Amino acid sequence: MTVEIRERRGPAVEAHAEIEHAADDLFRAHFGLLPWNEDAPEHAPHGYVERVFDAVDGATLVGFAKVIVAGEYLHLEQLSVSPDHSRRGIGGRLVDTVLSAAWAEGFQAVSLRTFAEVPWNAPFYERHGFHVVDAVDTEFHAGLAGTEESLGLMEHGARVHMLAQRA
Repeated sequence: MTVEIRERRGPAVEAHAEIEHAADDLFRAHFGLLPWNEDAPEHAPHGYVERVFDAVDGATLVGFAKVIVAGEYLHLEQLSVSPDHSRRGIGGRLVDTVLSAAWAEGFQAVSLRTFAEVPWNAPFYERHGFHVVDAVDTEFHAGLAGTEESLGLMEHGARVHMLAQRA
């Protein structure tokens, strides 16, 4: 397998939604029911730029990382890998690509929000250089926490802010 990671130029494709829905099966197994609406339209908050890094095996999209440029932060909004390509290091390579892009572009930190106790969430990101912080003091990050609360995500476990900071 030769998986190439590259930044997508242009809008997300239908295959992103297919991978996301398939990857959500892990959450279904963990939570029983998904704590979010899979069919809700996804887009960066107004005024913020979304970027996507794709993991491609030949001509097949097998994973992606969506990031949002949020002021001095590059925010990792979503990371999904097709279940039939999981456990091969693709997620880690996507995270490493996001971090490398952030440092090359002068960002001082990459942020994300995730479930603290889901094994493939916070523990995975800790292995890739992220650490839990009390909060990230920006309007963007406060908005994320507020949206998660309004969606009821906290009913399914603690949510945390995490940062990876440039060395």
